[in-house]
Amino acid sequence: MLSEKTKFDGVLAELREQGLKVTVCSVLNETWYIKDDGLFTGYIASVAELLELKSENKLNIRGIKSLG
Repeated sequence: MLSEKTKFDGVLAELREQGLKVTVCSVLNETWYIKDDGLFTGYIASVAELLELKSENKLNIRGIKSLG
């Protein structure tokens, strides 16, 4: 079974392949800032949320937007 870090590295790579910019928002809270095209378009998601989207095959900007 893949480690949590290895799984998350795959998530980051997949998001970046889709043209999204992904940066750390908070190391302490394990949150990431995902930016789409557009001047003010950005979303914050936790590691757990992104891994869940990956497992549901919804790891894309629409899936991230649906987090709220």
